[in-house]
Amino acid sequence: MILHRTKAFLLGAAISLVGFSGQSLADDDGLRIWGAKVYDAFASKQRYPRRAVDDKLEGTVKIQVTVAKTGAIIGFGINRSSGHEVLDAEVLDLLGRVNPLPPLPEGKESYVFKIPLRFQMDETQTRMDASVTVDAASSNWKDWQRAVQRTLARNQGYPTQLIEEGIEGQVKVQVNVAADGTITAQSIAQSSGSDILDDEALDLMRRISFPALPEAQQSIAITIPLNYRLDGRRG
Repeated sequence: MILHRTKAFLLGAAISLVGFSGQSLADDDGLRIWGAKVYDAFASKQRYPRRAVDDKLEGTVKIQVTVAKTGAIIGFGINRSSGHEVLDAEVLDLLGRVNPLPPLPEGKESYVFKIPLRFQMDETQTRMDASVTVDAASSNWKDWQRAVQRTLARNQGYPTQLIEEGIEGQVKVQVNVAADGTITAQSIAQSSGSDILDDEALDLMRRISFPALPEAQQSIAITIPLNYRLDGRRG
C-alpha cells in the first residue's frame, strides 16, 4: 500500500505553558525541562489518519491540556478546530496515547499548556503493507485472510517522527484472536529495532478487531509482519 508521505508538526516553539498563577515556562528551569519531555511525548506518538491522507486533508488543531501532579491528563479541549472532523478526532486520540505525561516538577499541583498541532502533506511516498497467512486450505479461511488484510490496510499508520527521521523496518506481531474477531493478546515476535515502530504496531492491534473466525473456530494465534518503507526519503 502506498500513501503520500505525510508530516505532522508541533509548530515552532510549540508548547505554550501557562500555570494557574500566570508563571511562564521561561521563568522556571524545571518547567522548561518538563516542557521538553512533553514535546517529545507528543512528537513520538503523532500519526497522520489514513482517511485524512486519502482525502488530502490538512489543517491545524489548537488544544489546551490540564495535567495533575502525576502527569495524568485531567482536562482537555480544542481551542480551535482544524475544520476537519477526522483531524480533530486524531488529536483527541493522540491525547489518549500520551496520557499520562511526565510528572510535574516538584511543587506543582496542576498545570495548563497549549499546543498547536499542524497536519501537512508532501509529495514523497510512504509504503506500508502487512502479510496475513493462515495454515488452512479452506476458501473460508482465504476470505478471512483477505478481510484481515483489508482491516490492516485501513488502519495501519506510520509514526510521523520516524517519517521525518527516515526510519524504516518490519515488525512481526503475534496476536491471539477470539471467535468473534476480538484481538485478546498482542506481543512483539520480532522487533523492528525501533521502540516507536514496535509500539505503533502493538497500538494498532489494540485499536482494531478482525472479522469473526470461520468454521466455528474458537480462537487462533497468528504472526503478522507489518512493513514500513519510505520512498524518496532524504539521504
